[in-house]
Amino acid sequence: MDLLAGFRVVEIAHPFTEFAGQIFAGLGAEVWLVETADGSPTRSRTPRVPGAESSSRASLAFLARNTNKRSIVIEDARALTELCNGADVVLDCGSSVWHAALTNVETPVVVTITDRLGLGNSSIVGFAASGGMASSGWADRAPCNAPSWLAHDGASIYAAVMAMVATLNGGGRVEVPYEEAAVASITPWTRTLMSYGMQAAGQGINTVRMGDAGFPIYATADGYVRILLATTKSWGAFVGMLGNPPDLTEGPFADAEFRRENADALKLLSAELISRQTTNELFRRGQALGLTISPVYSLEEFRSDPHVREREVIAEVNDPEFGAMDLVRPPFRLTGADVTQLRPAPALGDGGTAPRHRSHGLASRSLADLTVLQLGVGAVVPEAASMLALLGANVIKVESRVHLDFLRNVGLNGPLDYDNCPNFNQLNLGTRSLAVDLRTEEGVDVVRQLAARADVIMENMRGGVVERWGLDYASVRAVNPDVVYLSSQGFGRGVYDGFQSFGPNLQTFSGTTHLWAHADDPFPVGTTLNHPDHVAGKQALVPVLAALALRKGLFVEAAQFEAAASLISDRLLEQFYTDGPIAGRGNGDADFLLHGCFPCEGEDAWIAVAVESEDQQARLTEAVGADIAAWTSTRSAPDAETELRSFGIPCSRVVTGDDMAANRSSLFATLPHPTSGTRDYTGLPVLIEGERPGAVRPPLLGEHTEEILHGVLGMDETVVADYVARKVVGY
Repeated sequence: MDLLAGFRVVEIAHPFTEFAGQIFAGLGAEVWLVETADGSPTRSRTPRVPGAESSSRASLAFLARNTNKRSIVIEDARALTELCNGADVVLDCGSSVWHAALTNVETPVVVTITDRLGLGNSSIVGFAASGGMASSGWADRAPCNAPSWLAHDGASIYAAVMAMVATLNGGGRVEVPYEEAAVASITPWTRTLMSYGMQAAGQGINTVRMGDAGFPIYATADGYVRILLATTKSWGAFVGMLGNPPDLTEGPFADAEFRRENADALKLLSAELISRQTTNELFRRGQALGLTISPVYSLEEFRSDPHVREREVIAEVNDPEFGAMDLVRPPFRLTGADVTQLRPAPALGDGGTAPRHRSHGLASRSLADLTVLQLGVGAVVPEAASMLALLGANVIKVESRVHLDFLRNVGLNGPLDYDNCPNFNQLNLGTRSLAVDLRTEEGVDVVRQLAARADVIMENMRGGVVERWGLDYASVRAVNPDVVYLSSQGFGRGVYDGFQSFGPNLQTFSGTTHLWAHADDPFPVGTTLNHPDHVAGKQALVPVLAALALRKGLFVEAAQFEAAASLISDRLLEQFYTDGPIAGRGNGDADFLLHGCFPCEGEDAWIAVAVESEDQQARLTEAVGADIAAWTSTRSAPDAETELRSFGIPCSRVVTGDDMAANRSSLFATLPHPTSGTRDYTGLPVLIEGERPGAVRPPLLGEHTEEILHGVLGMDETVVADYVARKVVGY
């Protein structure tokens, strides 16, 4: 049976709610898309199925983003109330025509995405407000918009997660402020970096567009690759991939300090060597040596990759109106529940009348009673686990000084200042830290005992690591059959099982970087944001929380590159209908009367503006005249933003680290820390019954070791003391 069979979701049709509805539909929920007689706004989007432009289903965006849903046309508040009163969840938008009518519905859970700043329905304004646009593209060009609807879908992911959290809590009303969720899902550590006085890849105190300098991209004989060199080991793999050329192994470049001081010269020399080989040769050889390297794929190349094909990321669906088409399937694989088959997006009103609601078997369950064992590093799993911690769960992170989480590597006082690292601290709020050496049998046994008691286990280790510890799903399930287990690697299982990856490499592999570009860019560089890291783990929380509510064991595999692909599903469908690779749209969007990013007074200051209607266009022309770029260039970005908003024009300055540091929103929490001092952190962009969940400071490494061993496992004091003395634990 599908995981969420019998679970009814009413989705008020809007670009903000669309992705949340699709997550639920992909897990087997009965999703009713509430539309007016004119249909969902997405039905009017371009491009459209060739030769079928007049059909209400012809929008490629609508077809890609509304699979497995049912459409119902609602014409009065009474009919809407009746539908909602028979549902488990309502996904609402504060600016929808039906928002006021939902005030008194009896639905157990209502989640509303609000747009307090009037950012509007475009992709570019929300992305500019998130702080992500300031780090995207080339420095000598306008900041570049992300492909598809990254800010919208980040808010939608939070809405889906909170719908399941509220279901576990027995019901409630949740608000997800759009502008806050855009920050939390795209640039969550920018405010933290500012507070620590640090920077990372164009974010923080030096907000810049780094082009190909942040995460280097090199031309090959037949394309491009992205290569990350962060450690001595990766340098050895890099020169090995190139055949150990003497210029790199025997000359001055053999010295790490010389390489740092002469990075530009090193890149020129390396580029010449790389350009002689094909993308696939470099990718396969580099990965075999342990190098983090990935191709910069077009969508055409992504679709034909053997790993993508083996995992069946894209499925052929027979559409009743348009015939065979390729659609991106949900980015989860579940063991313990049926795979929901893809169904085409609905015709307008084709769902008919909603039948009597069926029982779904989900039950209330307090997050405070749940133990989550976190075997993660970096961003994806730790950040998702931290969200559960801030919502009340007992999250235990397993780590050690022996094998540091790589985000603990650089702190306020330089390398290995592991308790004072802003990125780590942001992504591990509320987590408890257990320091244990997993090279020892006693250490592994400690974690196995915790696994036997855990409600949830989450891991994103390289392939084979948890198996060697006996902490893989099969091993844990043998002693804990009800465990819910999330496994999230960059590439997942298959042809590239065990390949090295970080978020920037998954951008390039998935085709996202190829689309994240202006038409006149030298070559696509996308962004130095760690996309899809900040969304991949969170959307995987939806099936995890559903299984907890069902009180059933479940294995969830969530390959991170598939999360990236799911966010550009509309462009992948466009590629299906296009001969040759499709290109990035830069800051343009043909569905808006105006959609762009314009220079403001001052150094590298910009504002994003989108005009959605003739009425807005008339007000804009009256306010600024015919040349908006000339008008914005004589005003600071904050002043231009204030003036345009006063005329009801959706806009946002391209938010920088300085802007975020000055933001007084309650999204940002100021917390004391034993060694880092009092710093700012990004909290949860949600309000539950009008209240924001409290933020809790991140842990010192091993801070809770003895507390966990005594309090959770009940270990004898003499045994714990012996383990501490021998550095089995606490180190």
